[in-house]
Amino acid sequence: MDNFISPIHNRYHAPLLSPLWSPIHKITTMRNLWISLAKHQYDLGVSSITLEGIQQMEENKHHIDFVKIEEYENQFKHDIMAHIHAFGDICPLAKSFIHLGVTSNFINDNTDSILILQSLHTLLSLSKSLFNVLKEKSIEYGEIPTIAYTHLQRGQLTTVGKRFAMWNADMYQDILAMQRCLQNVPFRGIKGTVGSEDTILKLMKGDHTKCKELNERLAKEYAFEKALIITGQTYSRKYDVEMVHVLSGIAQSIYKMMNDIRLLSGKMEMYESFGKKQIGSSAMPYKKNPITCEKICSLARYIINQEINIQQTYINQWLERSLDDSALKRIMYPEVFLLTEHILTQSISILTNIVVERDNIEKSVQEHMKQIVSEEIILKGVEMGFNRQELHEELRNCYIYQNGDFEKNEKIQHILQKGNISISPNNYIGRCKEQIEEFYNDILI
Repeated sequence: MDNFISPIHNRYHAPLLSPLWSPIHKITTMRNLWISLAKHQYDLGVSSITLEGIQQMEENKHHIDFVKIEEYENQFKHDIMAHIHAFGDICPLAKSFIHLGVTSNFINDNTDSILILQSLHTLLSLSKSLFNVLKEKSIEYGEIPTIAYTHLQRGQLTTVGKRFAMWNADMYQDILAMQRCLQNVPFRGIKGTVGSEDTILKLMKGDHTKCKELNERLAKEYAFEKALIITGQTYSRKYDVEMVHVLSGIAQSIYKMMNDIRLLSGKMEMYESFGKKQIGSSAMPYKKNPITCEKICSLARYIINQEINIQQTYINQWLERSLDDSALKRIMYPEVFLLTEHILTQSISILTNIVVERDNIEKSVQEHMKQIVSEEIILKGVEMGFNRQELHEELRNCYIYQNGDFEKNEKIQHILQKGNISISPNNYIGRCKEQIEEFYNDILI
């Protein structure tokens, strides 16, 4: 291979969104917008539009000559004018009215918005699938005790299922954020060169009602509730900040989840499934590295770091618009959407096939039970009239300086004997099972 090929296409597959962001689909969407524009202008009485020209546009919208488009762009140094001329060459009956009354960002912004809306619907569906996998695991392992870690040090007990539910609670926040974002995807509609609608108003012979109707028709046709009212030459890039923030949120939640699995893999408690022919290390044949989790974390960081790019783009949009947003958005939007699809599908696969090493977990819990009972020793001791702080200090000394040996401490021995303190792990998981049930009973997705 002599030329660079993006790993997003070759290595990090996104079969659902890759066709959507392809040059062919994007150009077809652009041409559909020109056709829609002409149809609605014709219906609203613009006399220069002809049905024959519209029909010719419909018949030729899939005939895309990339060589000619490139030649025109090299000549004009303007991408949209290149597309207009290339389309007009194969639609001579429409050539005189293609792009009538609009500016380049009628095409650029509205095309992006259409692709973004469709992409978000796909990612929302995948996020819900991941949520359901996590829900199944939460319930399946809801009563299996495991050691919880704070500061990456052993703490009290939780359950394996509660940990799945914690990850899922974060995913639920992302799903809610995506649903809100879907309602807020901007459709620029037709606002003219600087957002004033002056050209459209003149085209409609001063009829403000027709200007509004033209925008409403186009928005409805492309599944938007309404077109924006206030814009400059573009829709505000503040909307882009919001949309990338939502994708970053998904990436953050999945990064946390995959990173936790990596940590648990190191403790031999939970790890991604390992294929029969899979090699963990070229030098160490015994290794079973969590490579897919690591890959997902790497790609998630890439998505997360695009937030600063789009924030910088927004704040550098001078007055009604500058063009330093265009190049970035061409690269960034396809990449963040496709990578988000990839990490979601990979995460679904990992969680569906996750290996939970119950024997190792149980062994680790049993080894830690002497520490686990400390909280109940304090509770029982207080019931018997002992001072909570004094008990805490005596227990601390026993654990840290006497390796958990209570034999020489008469007070603790007394509490252990008289307090009927259990050493069964299931008596130290609190309301984990009930919390899981309450969480899933309270939400609908």
